[in-house]
Amino acid sequence: MSSETLNGILWGSGLCLANFLASYVIARWTFRKSLRTFLRWVLGGMVARLLLTSATAVYLLTVVKLDPLGFALSFALGVVVLLTAEVWDFHRRYVTFRLRPLTA
Repeated sequence: MSSETLNGILWGSGLCLANFLASYVIARWTFRKSLRTFLRWVLGGMVARLLLTSATAVYLLTVVKLDPLGFALSFALGVVVLLTAEVWDFHRRYVTFRLRPLTA
């Protein structure tokens, strides 16, 4: 494996992990707040993270010239794995502790 491919894989995984950590922290922070606050932060944060992640990916692929295949595959695999873990964690918290956004 070339150093360019490894560099692309590391940057794709790192960007995915940063995106995941931001979403997880926002969701956990707003979890016991009102439903309106929860949705505002989670959905607004989703749009902001999408724009920031897209801009970063475009910069890394065009200016830094990372290996596109390694970057894309590691990012996509990371999204699938980490999103599955996040959904599983929130589902487990709901089932175990009945934690959810407050509706009243």
